[in-house]
This record gives sequence, structure tokens and C-alpha cells, in this order.
Amino acid sequence: MQNATDQMRTGLNDESIAIQSAVSHLIQDHSHGDVQGYIDRVCSEMRKSASPGHQIIVSMHGTYLKAGNSSPESKSILSQYDFSKPQSIQWNEFSQHQLVVGHQSGEEASVFVIETLKNVRRAIRKKVLIQLAVLGILGLLAAGIVNYVLLKIVGRPLSQLLKTVENITSGQLGAVAPSFSSSEINQLSTAINSMSMSLNDNDRDRRYQMEKARKIQQYLLPQGVQIPGLETAHIFEPADSVAGDYYDFLPLSDGSWLICIADVSGHGVPAAMGAAMLKSLLLAASEKSPFDLIRIIKEVNRQFAATILPGNFASMFLARWKPESRALSWVSAGHLPGILIRDSGSLDSLKSTGLLIGLDANAEWEQLDTVLSPGDRILLFSDGVTESANSQGDLFGLARLTSWFSLVNERPLIVAIMKINEVIAEWRCNSSPNDDLTLLALKCELVPYLKNSEHQASTVYEEVQSVPQ
Repeated sequence: MQNATDQMRTGLNDESIAIQSAVSHLIQDHSHGDVQGYIDRVCSEMRKSASPGHQIIVSMHGTYLKAGNSSPESKSILSQYDFSKPQSIQWNEFSQHQLVVGHQSGEEASVFVIETLKNVRRAIRKKVLIQLAVLGILGLLAAGIVNYVLLKIVGRPLSQLLKTVENITSGQLGAVAPSFSSSEINQLSTAINSMSMSLNDNDRDRRYQMEKARKIQQYLLPQGVQIPGLETAHIFEPADSVAGDYYDFLPLSDGSWLICIADVSGHGVPAAMGAAMLKSLLLAASEKSPFDLIRIIKEVNRQFAATILPGNFASMFLARWKPESRALSWVSAGHLPGILIRDSGSLDSLKSTGLLIGLDANAEWEQLDTVLSPGDRILLFSDGVTESANSQGDLFGLARLTSWFSLVNERPLIVAIMKINEVIAEWRCNSSPNDDLTLLALKCELVPYLKNSEHQASTVYEEVQSVPQ
């Protein structure tokens, strides 16, 4: 504010110089009335423009003229001074009375240009407000321009790039972002496109490899094997391309058969590798006699525990079927109990007889035995069946599975398990299974006694062993 006051004082001094020069010329050829008219006009113009309290006093040879109406306060102050004798006035006193004075003296006339400090400050505030308003308008205009430029150059392109990234995130690998005029944005677009193409190539290669792994696993499962005295039906649904579930029918050289279903912990590639390992171990253990289930499962467990990662394990139901006597023996390493429905309609359970495989290399199991009659049915399954959940999180469960197996007991075996699988799919609202799902059904059949049945089983055994594993 002080700087503005000093600037006003300088301006008043400049004005007084100009007026003094003009008055000095006027009084040579004109009357005092002409001088009065001149300073009145000047004062009037100044009041209109920027100085509403403007006053001009001209002192000429002992007399003075005045233009402009002063406020009562300034009029009272000015009356204390004799402007006809300007040399007697102390100019620094005016600042004490809130007045700003510009002064110029000459031989013909002395001029005083006076403005109240209140008016000076009002004018300064008005000027500052106008400047602030102009700056505000310019700022808003600049903000609008910047916003438009950012929207056009940055905002819309970024929205398009974000949409492309969201498409890639949702699985649309290979999605391509457009090009842009901005080199920086276009560089980002190129990087996103490169990433998208790379992800798409990697995914295509992964899917190709997984398809090969799926075919290999399918090849490891029994294909078209017929067990004397047993009808078989099975459904195998991996949660991923490959599964940790495994089932098999292996002929033994003495005419009996091994029937196996296993479930390696987890699912996907790691579980599938564990399942393939179980098949190899079971094949190796079943080549040696005696064909004792406890010996076989102990050997499989010892080798499996020594090769898998800590914390991994598997459940396994392993049975031995003797067609001539229709005797079924089994050991179960923590596997879910199989369901046995007799031809009479009575229910029995093929319960677990020991620990899971892989937890303890020195684990022990008990062998249980039963004899089947023609028409008896057995359902073996993995936990992906009983742990299928509906939208409320309720599990399908063993009781519901047993009930449905009883309901479809009179249907052909493959039709029966297809119906059970359909019911399970409906239970989980036809969504993909969260875990590998395997259903393995067996039905005891009445077959005539063949004298050379042991020789036929041995022939099948030799053929299976000759197939590359």
C-alpha cells in the first residue's frame, strides 16, 4: 500500500508540473477566469477517471484559485494554510492529515494537486480488485484451455488404453490399442500392444502344452479294458486340463485284477504329475509276486513319500478282484469309503483301512475282504464328487450320493453314473467343477466258469505289460 501511495504522490507531482506549465502560459494572455475554467476542466476529468477527491489549487502573485469540492474534513484542514504564500507551507505536514499533495512552484504560479489518502486507497483497492478479476478470468480461461488440451491429448487416449488393459485382464489376450498423434501416448500404446501379443503367444503355447499333457494323461487311463466277472463304467472330469485323480484296472499274472482309484492333493499340473507317478509305482509294485495288497500299497507309499514334495499326499483305494471266486479284497489309504449296494438292496461301505499315502513312509494298512454276488454294485469316487458345492456353499455330500446311487440302481451301469454326474452338475448350477471329479462304478456279473480263465488273464496281463508306459 505504501508503494502505491508513493506512486500516487509521484503522479500528482507530474500532474502539478503539467498544470503549472499550462497556467504560466495562460496568465500571460488570459484572465484569471480562463485559468479557473482550465483547472475546473482538468479537475473534472480527473474526478471522472480515477480521483473522485481530486483538488487543484493555483497560487498567483498573492491570490489563489481552487478547483474541486473537498470533503468537510479536508476543507477544514486546507483552511489552516495560506496557499497565497506557498513558501510558508510545510508540505510534510499534509501526510499527517491523510492527504497526498503534488506541488510545483514557478515565477508566475504555484500549483498544488491534492487527493485524500482515503480516495487513494479506494482507488488502489479498486485497481487491485480489477487486476484480480482479470487474473481470475484469465486463470479460468487458461484452466479451460488446459483441461480441453488434456482431455483431447491425454484423457481420451488414456481411457482407450485403460479399456485395452481391462480387456487383456479379462482374458482377451491379443487385444490391440489404437495409435495416437501424441508420441508419448503412442509409445505407451505400443508397449501395451507388445505386452498383449507376448501374453497371447505365451498363452497359446501354454494351451498347446496343456492339451498335449491332457492327451498323455488320457492315454495313461484304462481304455476298453474288460474285467472278467465285472462290468465297469467311469466318468473322469478334471478341474483343469489335467487332473490329480487317477484310476486303473491292472491284470495280474495269476488271473486276478487290481482295481485302483486315487486322488493326489491339489489339482492341475502338480497333481497330474503325482498321479502319473502313482501309476508308475503301482505298475512296478504289481509286477512282483506275491500279489499281496498290503505289500503293494506299502511299496507304493514308501516310494511316493520319498519322491514327492513335503506336505503332498494322496488317497488311494486299491482292490484285488478274483473272478472265479468273486472275492474282493481291498486296502484304502484314507480314501473316501466306497458304496456297495447288494443285489438285495442292502447297503455296505468299503471303508478306509489306514493313513493317506505319502504322510508316513512306514505306515501300516489293514486288508478287508468280501464276496460279491451277481447284481451287486460298487461306486468308487474322488472327493470332487462329495465336495461339489451349490450356490449357498452346501456340499453334495456322501449321504446324498448314496441316496442317488440307490435310486438309479436298476438302470444300466453307465446310465446310472451319467445320471449321478448330471445331478452333481445341477447341484453346482452347471458350473465347472472346482476339483477333479471321478466316478468309477462296478457291477458283478454272472459268468460261466472257464477252465482256462487263469491262462486268459495271464495273456491279458502280458499284453498290457507290453504297452509302452
